[in-house]
Amino acid sequence: MKKLLSFLCMLPIIATAQDSKTFTRDKEFYIRGNTAVVGNNILSKDSEKPFNDLEKINDEFKMRYVDIDDDQSTWSSSSAHLALREGAKVLYAGLYWSGTYHGERSGKRLKDGQVYHKKLDDRAHDIRAVKLKLPSGTYENIQGSLIYDGEDATHNSISSRAPYACMADVTALMQGSINGQVTVANVSASQGEIIGGSSAGWLLYVVYEDETQPLQYVTTFHGFEFVNKKAVEVDFGNFQSSEKGELETAITIGALEGDVTLGRDEIGIFDPKTKVFVTLDNSVRASSNFFNSTITINDKRATNRVPNSLNTLGFDLAKIKIPTAQNTIIANSTGGVKMRFKTRSDRFFLFFTAFQTTISERYYKEKNNTSVASTEQVVTEQLPNKMITNQQVAIAVPPDPDEPKPVYVAPEVVNKELASLLEKPSLKVENIGAGYYVVTNVFSNATNAENWMAILATKGLEPQMFFRPDNNYFYVFVDAGMNAAALYKKLEEVRTMPDLKESWMLKINLD
Repeated sequence: MKKLLSFLCMLPIIATAQDSKTFTRDKEFYIRGNTAVVGNNILSKDSEKPFNDLEKINDEFKMRYVDIDDDQSTWSSSSAHLALREGAKVLYAGLYWSGTYHGERSGKRLKDGQVYHKKLDDRAHDIRAVKLKLPSGTYENIQGSLIYDGEDATHNSISSRAPYACMADVTALMQGSINGQVTVANVSASQGEIIGGSSAGWLLYVVYEDETQPLQYVTTFHGFEFVNKKAVEVDFGNFQSSEKGELETAITIGALEGDVTLGRDEIGIFDPKTKVFVTLDNSVRASSNFFNSTITINDKRATNRVPNSLNTLGFDLAKIKIPTAQNTIIANSTGGVKMRFKTRSDRFFLFFTAFQTTISERYYKEKNNTSVASTEQVVTEQLPNKMITNQQVAIAVPPDPDEPKPVYVAPEVVNKELASLLEKPSLKVENIGAGYYVVTNVFSNATNAENWMAILATKGLEPQMFFRPDNNYFYVFVDAGMNAAALYKKLEEVRTMPDLKESWMLKINLD
């Protein structure tokens, strides 16, 4: 099976709309508080016993539902312990579940020395319907929203597993005393053997207010990306990190099919100065095998679960603090971070990610005194100004307070337009680096700016965006730096492209 798996990993994946769902921002919060995440796998080698062999992968077994309760209305169930500080107030709780569900049962056959997989039964359950039981409560029926269903995917490597992901906002159920065992039941998945092995699990992501915690920016994204040979990148923006002191930054991820023995998968954080991605790791997740079929919180395995398998056989859940060495990449007063998910041998399905970092008190007050309406979500009365949704701001290189201010010398020979630009006073724009910017357009709405960036990307350009607080406009630029003459040549190249002949240069923060 390992040889077959290795062969499948070599197959090229041609992505279509049916084969993936692009990650989009779901929620944003500016709070004094923190986040918590719990979860568990729902398929394993045994229905109740924990599985702790760290050398095995899910395609070596006939997988079966985990079912820890005695409730006749459930066919699968597992639990995890949630613990918040007394007095914490839940602002948001999102329940996610995901699995491979080609059919209710699938088997493996050997014929003429070749391994074949065959669906034995069609799907038997509604993948959007699960049950949730909170501490001291009974099961509540949850009807979720479909994020993605691969049953009709165009590529056989996806349709033969038919992975899916769903989510539900369960904030209304999470009020009052909620510490204790959280149980999720009736998550559907294929039992038996499928290509690459079957896997499934759930997670509960909680955002809460707590006066003992720092000011935080929190954002959640979901989608469904088959991370194979092509890396997946996610931009986290719309915040301003603390002006001073060491930042506290964390990410949370949920994924399927990260096998423990198959390495070379990684998460990287973009360093805007060196223009490279720096990989993340800790004591339980190696930088070269980050997705390894475990459930971890920071640098420890989360074992307060039933069953508490060390090897979750294809289900990954992690909340990881970005280590100090890599966290220095996220500069004070920065407003954007780019993460990259990549693999070279193993492959996995990514369905959830969240980002959080400490923010400045000025920015926190500014955001909580401004009401911003959601374009897709209804902001409840419970969350008057704490949550903002569905805006993205790409990364602009932040200023480095430790670097001396450079002295710029105008080129000896310039044309009239460039000479005029060099003589003009410099614009002052908060929180972006000094230099000359090749600007292609300006918008009053972030969504329109993002749409324009997508168009520029199809032209082979690498667009970014910055925001001017003095006029409330979003500027989309394609290059920036300190060499005015070289950037003017870039501007001339850009102007030869369709719809870009009106592009211009701006001189920023150089006086």
